[in-house]
Amino acid sequence: MHLFKIFSFGKVIYKGLYDSLQVLDKTTPSFKGCGNEFHENREWWVAVNNRNEIIAYCGSIYTEGICIFNRAWVSPKLRGKGIQKRMIRLRLRRARQKCRIAITYTTPDNYNSVNNLISCGFKLYGPEYAYGGRQMLYFMHNLG
Repeated sequence: MHLFKIFSFGKVIYKGLYDSLQVLDKTTPSFKGCGNEFHENREWWVAVNNRNEIIAYCGSIYTEGICIFNRAWVSPKLRGKGIQKRMIRLRLRRARQKCRIAITYTTPDNYNSVNNLISCGFKLYGPEYAYGGRQMLYFMHNLG
Protein backbone atom coordinates (compact mmCIF):
# COMPACT_ATOMS: atom_id res chain seq x y z
CA MET A 1 0.00 0.00 0.00
CA HIS A 2 1.18 3.51 -0.86
CA LEU A 3 -0.31 6.84 0.25
CA PHE A 4 -0.33 9.75 -2.19
CA LYS A 5 -1.49 13.33 -1.82
CA ILE A 6 -3.40 13.82 -5.06
CA PHE A 7 -4.99 17.24 -4.56
CA SER A 8 -3.71 20.28 -2.67
CA PHE A 9 -5.39 23.68 -2.45
CA GLY A 10 -6.90 23.60 -5.93
CA LYS A 11 -3.97 21.86 -7.61
CA VAL A 12 -4.36 18.33 -8.98
CA ILE A 13 -1.10 16.45 -8.34
CA TYR A 14 -1.88 13.01 -9.79
CA LYS A 15 -4.49 13.44 -12.53
CA GLY A 16 -5.32 9.74 -13.08
CA LEU A 17 -5.79 9.03 -9.37
CA TYR A 18 -7.73 12.27 -8.95
CA ASP A 19 -10.12 11.31 -11.76
CA SER A 20 -10.55 7.82 -10.27
CA LEU A 21 -11.27 9.32 -6.87
CA GLN A 22 -13.93 11.61 -8.33
CA VAL A 23 -15.78 8.54 -9.66
CA LEU A 24 -15.28 6.53 -6.46
CA ASP A 25 -16.46 9.38 -4.22
CA LYS A 26 -19.66 9.81 -6.24
CA THR A 27 -20.45 6.09 -6.01
CA THR A 28 -19.47 5.41 -2.38
CA PRO A 29 -22.78 4.71 -0.60
CA SER A 30 -21.78 6.65 2.55
CA PHE A 31 -21.27 9.86 0.57
CA LYS A 32 -24.04 9.67 -2.05
CA GLY A 33 -25.86 12.95 -2.17
CA CYS A 34 -23.25 14.77 -0.08
CA GLY A 35 -22.10 16.97 -2.93
CA ASN A 36 -18.71 17.87 -4.32
CA GLU A 37 -16.01 18.27 -1.65
CA PHE A 38 -13.10 19.04 -4.00
CA HIS A 39 -12.61 22.77 -3.39
CA GLU A 40 -9.49 24.95 -3.24
CA ASN A 41 -9.11 24.99 0.57
CA ARG A 42 -8.70 21.21 0.75
CA GLU A 43 -6.26 18.38 0.45
CA TRP A 44 -6.99 14.80 -0.58
CA TRP A 45 -4.98 11.61 -0.16
CA VAL A 46 -5.48 8.12 -1.53
CA ALA A 47 -4.07 4.75 -0.58
CA VAL A 48 -3.43 2.50 -3.55
CA ASN A 49 -2.57 -1.18 -3.87
CA ASN A 50 0.19 -2.62 -6.06
CA ARG A 51 -2.18 -2.45 -9.07
CA ASN A 52 -2.57 1.33 -8.52
CA GLU A 53 -6.23 0.89 -7.50
CA ILE A 54 -7.63 3.17 -4.80
CA ILE A 55 -8.26 1.15 -1.65
CA ALA A 56 -8.84 4.10 0.70
CA TYR A 57 -9.09 7.88 0.65
CA CYS A 58 -9.45 10.86 2.93
CA GLY A 59 -9.64 14.64 2.81
CA SER A 60 -9.07 17.71 4.95
CA ILE A 61 -10.52 21.21 4.84
CA TYR A 62 -8.48 24.15 6.16
CA THR A 63 -10.19 27.26 7.42
CA GLU A 64 -9.25 29.91 10.01
CA GLY A 65 -6.77 27.73 11.93
CA ILE A 66 -9.11 24.74 11.96
CA CYS A 67 -8.62 21.51 10.04
CA ILE A 68 -11.80 19.56 9.34
CA PHE A 69 -11.38 15.91 8.44
CA ASN A 70 -14.20 15.77 5.93
CA ARG A 71 -14.23 12.29 4.43
CA ALA A 72 -12.57 8.95 4.97
CA TRP A 73 -13.27 5.65 3.29
CA VAL A 74 -11.53 2.26 3.31
CA SER A 75 -12.45 -0.62 1.00
CA PRO A 76 -14.67 -3.03 2.95
CA LYS A 77 -12.28 -5.90 2.12
CA LEU A 78 -9.40 -4.09 3.86
CA ARG A 79 -11.07 -2.69 6.97
CA GLY A 80 -9.49 -3.61 10.29
CA LYS A 81 -5.93 -3.46 8.94
CA GLY A 82 -4.97 -0.04 10.33
CA ILE A 83 -5.39 1.92 7.09
CA GLN A 84 -7.79 4.47 8.57
CA LYS A 85 -5.44 5.12 11.52
CA ARG A 86 -2.58 5.75 9.08
CA MET A 87 -4.74 8.26 7.23
CA ILE A 88 -5.80 9.97 10.48
CA ARG A 89 -2.16 10.31 11.57
CA LEU A 90 -1.18 11.61 8.13
CA ARG A 91 -3.85 14.31 8.29
CA LEU A 92 -2.89 15.21 11.88
CA ARG A 93 0.75 15.73 10.82
CA ARG A 94 -0.36 18.03 8.01
CA ALA A 95 -2.90 19.84 10.22
CA ARG A 96 -0.22 20.64 12.82
CA GLN A 97 1.58 22.71 10.16
CA LYS A 98 -1.41 24.98 9.53
CA CYS A 99 -3.96 24.70 12.33
CA ARG A 100 -4.51 24.81 16.08
CA ILE A 101 -7.31 22.20 16.19
CA ALA A 102 -8.64 19.36 14.06
CA ILE A 103 -12.31 18.41 14.09
CA THR A 104 -14.40 15.72 12.48
CA TYR A 105 -17.58 13.72 12.91
CA THR A 106 -18.98 10.28 12.28
CA THR A 107 -22.21 8.37 12.77
CA PRO A 108 -22.80 6.85 16.23
CA ASP A 109 -22.90 3.32 14.80
CA ASN A 110 -19.50 3.61 13.08
CA TYR A 111 -17.63 1.98 15.98
CA ASN A 112 -14.41 1.44 14.05
CA SER A 113 -14.08 5.12 13.15
CA VAL A 114 -14.99 6.19 16.68
CA ASN A 115 -12.33 3.88 18.14
CA ASN A 116 -9.72 4.98 15.59
CA LEU A 117 -10.33 8.66 16.29
CA ILE A 118 -10.13 8.17 20.06
CA SER A 119 -6.95 6.10 19.78
CA CYS A 120 -5.39 8.91 17.72
CA GLY A 121 -6.12 11.51 20.43
CA PHE A 122 -9.53 12.89 19.44
CA LYS A 123 -12.07 13.70 22.16
CA LEU A 124 -15.85 13.98 21.89
CA TYR A 125 -17.22 17.52 21.93
CA GLY A 126 -20.50 19.34 21.34
CA PRO A 127 -20.14 21.91 18.55
CA GLU A 128 -22.07 25.15 18.61
CA TYR A 129 -23.24 24.41 15.07
CA ALA A 130 -23.78 20.74 14.16
CA TYR A 131 -22.42 21.05 10.62
CA GLY A 132 -22.93 17.32 9.88
CA GLY A 133 -26.34 17.13 11.52
CA ARG A 134 -27.55 16.58 15.10
CA GLN A 135 -27.40 12.79 14.75
CA MET A 136 -23.58 12.77 14.44
CA LEU A 137 -20.80 12.34 17.01
CA TYR A 138 -18.29 15.20 16.90
CA PHE A 139 -14.60 14.92 17.74
CA MET A 140 -11.84 17.48 18.34
CA HIS A 141 -8.06 17.20 18.67
CA ASN A 142 -6.00 20.11 20.07
CA LEU A 143 -2.86 20.41 17.96
CA GLY A 144 -0.95 22.97 20.03
